[in-house]
Amino acid sequence: MSVASPQFPPVFKDLAVVDGQEPMAAAIAAAAGAESGAGDLFWSTDTNRAAAAFVLEPEVPLSTAIQMAPVLMVAIGDALGAIGPPALAITFRWPFAVLANGGVVGCVSVAVPGGMAPSLVPDKLIVGFNLALESPTGEGDPGLHPDSTALHEEGCGELDRTVLIEAVARHFLAWIDTWLQDGFPPVHQSWLSRAQDLESPVNLALPGGKQAGTMMGLDEHGSLLLKAHRSTHAVPLVDAMEPCP
Repeated sequence: MSVASPQFPPVFKDLAVVDGQEPMAAAIAAAAGAESGAGDLFWSTDTNRAAAAFVLEPEVPLSTAIQMAPVLMVAIGDALGAIGPPALAITFRWPFAVLANGGVVGCVSVAVPGGMAPSLVPDKLIVGFNLALESPTGEGDPGLHPDSTALHEEGCGELDRTVLIEAVARHFLAWIDTWLQDGFPPVHQSWLSRAQDLESPVNLALPGGKQAGTMMGLDEHGSLLLKAHRSTHAVPLVDAMEPCP
C-alpha cells in the first residue's frame, strides 16, 4: 500500500529524501554548501520510520539556539499524544532520546555545519528526528532488543510516516512560536513532565567524555543538572552535540 507524501505548513519548503539516505545528512550538506535556508524541511520517504530535518537560521548564540532540540522533543511528545493511543507513554532521556512505553523509539539530532563555538551565532542550525515505526529487526523477537522498540509495537499500528511527520512539523512550528514569545520556561516544564530518569542514576557517554550521577532536572538553559559526590553541576546541552561532518 502506497503512503501519500506529507503536506506541511506553508512556512516549510518540502524537500523529499529518498529511502536509504538520511534527512540530517542531506540538510547538513545543503546548508554547508549555501544551498539551503531557513524553513527547508528534508524528510525521508522511508515508510518504516518517520524522519525529517529542519534548517533554521538562529539569531542567538549556539548555547541558546541548541534549545531547538528539546523544543523538537516536546513537539514530538505532543504530536504522539494527539495522534497516538491513550495508553502510549512518551518520555525523554537527556540529551536527545525519545522513548515509548519505556523503550527507545528514536531520537532528536542537532548540528551546525562546520562547527561553532557556543558563544557565537551560527548561520545555520539543523535539528531533526528519527522515530521507528517498524522494528529494524523485522520479524525478529523484540525481546532480543529490550531497550529499543517501534511505534507499531506499542499500539500505534494505525500511524504511518506521513501522518507522524506532518503532526511533528505542526507541533514544532507551534512550539517555536511559544519559545520566541515566552523563552525556554514552557519548554523546560513540558520536557521535565516527560523526563524518564528524573532523580535516578544516569551514565552518559558524551563526545567530551563520560558523565555519571543522579539526574536532578534541567536548568533554565536546557543543561542537565547532575548530582555527583554531594554536589550538583550543569552539563551543557552543547556538550552532547556530536561532531558535524
